Amino acid sequence: MAAGRVMEAEDYLREHKIIDLVNNLTSLLLYHQPERPQEFLISQLEKLKLARLANLEYPCLFDESNVEAVFGILDPAGQGYITRTQYTEALKTLGIDITNLPTPPEKITMEVFKHDVRIHLKKMCATFKA
Repeated sequence: MAAGRVMEAEDYLREHKIIDLVNNLTSLLLYHQPERPQEFLISQLEKLKLARLANLEYPCLFDESNVEAVFGILDPAGQGYITRTQYTEALKTLGIDITNLPTPPEKITMEVFKHDVRIHLKKMCATFKA
């Protein structure tokens, strides 16, 4: 009986993305280390709610400058593109699940990289049941 309750609880947490939400909030809290953590968390939850209602950017650790920096690290010679392997590894490094993604082209430009990362981060940071 207890095992059934544990599985029910795990299913509930997974279905409502509670673990993702708590992990995201904890990451934001540790990154920003605000003086008033409770108010910060409330603010992040309000931003998440507003983003969901208005289709805005979700609270996330990575912004466009971070994504550009990642691309720049992978393209130190300034060729204007990264390889499929670099792209895949960059997505994994950013915490993006690549399991069900289509195979990318051999060369990925910064614009394509930023576009793809933005979409995946939005999905990843949308820590609520869709």
